[in-house]
Amino acid sequence: MSCELHAIIGTWALVATEWQRADGRHANPFGDGAVGILIYDAAGYMSAQVMRADRATAAVAGIDTAMTTATPGYIAYFGTYEVDATAALIMHDVIGSAFPGWVANAHGRNFVVTSDTLILSADVISADGVAVHASTTWERVG
Repeated sequence: MSCELHAIIGTWALVATEWQRADGRHANPFGDGAVGILIYDAAGYMSAQVMRADRATAAVAGIDTAMTTATPGYIAYFGTYEVDATAALIMHDVIGSAFPGWVANAHGRNFVVTSDTLILSADVISADGVAVHASTTWERVG
């Protein structure tokens, strides 16, 4: 196991999300105060969840209603991961996701890790076709 891989293994709490659009407009869909958890285990599995802090709440009306109304402001996915320490890249191979289009796809994230901080970043395309540099900062909690 490489040093970089060992440094990533653990449980991480979301500290901040930062999205910068190429056209200069604000792009962060999670807003200020987003909460999340990211887990990497030693067997090569991962899970990530992020949600807006100000997500609308609704009365509990059964699991079927909850499943069709709970998605706005929430992302969750799980799968396996591989670390390329030379390229400072971690690949998330998605097995399941709140976004069906992510299933069976790989998503690369550049990473910087210290003992207590993990920063993941990627260049993505927004819904309206504009390039966005997305970054998440995580703090080790376990």
